[in-house]
Amino acid sequence: MEVSIFYVLLILTVMMSAFYVFKSDGQTSSKPLMLKAISSFMFTGLAIYACFINMFVLGTFIFLLGFVASCFGDVVLGLPDFPELKEKKSKLILSGGLFFAVAHFAYYIGMILLFGWVWWSLLIAVPFALFFYLFNRIIMKINYGKMSAGIAFYSLFISIVVCQGLYAFISLPISIYSVVIALGFLLFYASDIVLMRIYFGENQNSKQLYYYNLAFYYSAQIMLAVSLFFL
Repeated sequence: MEVSIFYVLLILTVMMSAFYVFKSDGQTSSKPLMLKAISSFMFTGLAIYACFINMFVLGTFIFLLGFVASCFGDVVLGLPDFPELKEKKSKLILSGGLFFAVAHFAYYIGMILLFGWVWWSLLIAVPFALFFYLFNRIIMKINYGKMSAGIAFYSLFISIVVCQGLYAFISLPISIYSVVIALGFLLFYASDIVLMRIYFGENQNSKQLYYYNLAFYYSAQIMLAVSLFFL
């Protein structure tokens, strides 16, 4: 019965997220922002329920804190697109980024507690960070402006977290858990690359960019939530 409820929640979460992605043209009004908040709440609830029927240990509890911080980050990062908040765009992006930094830190520590850590994952993170920062900076001609140092740090930080997720795939026996958590963090990485173009690129209002970013992001969060079910 509990397993059936999980799959029902999973289907509802996917449907809600897909509905939001296809209905959103950017968070320029309260309605899409509300849909975004509901979608984020649902993948967080899915993760909590996965732990409820599987196991609550310190690692999964800290991992869950990442979903909670992500919810706050989602709402805050939806605010810069409101015309009346245009002057506060940089501060809001920074605030949202801090929430996601907390989320990634929670994911990172949670994974270390669940399946360990190796030093060479930090080395692998360096080329990931360079690609994240330089792809948009050089190839896409994006100017980060005063936030260049912050973006460079975030590039390294998220790359470290992503490589920890990949370590699960490398170190653990091949399973649904190891595959899903690795794919989840790769999609998270892709969504953040697109997000840089939305906030700093010339085509920041492109509907296509919003669709890519949101599709990658919600797919990533749902996969991370599902991974807890197969842990």
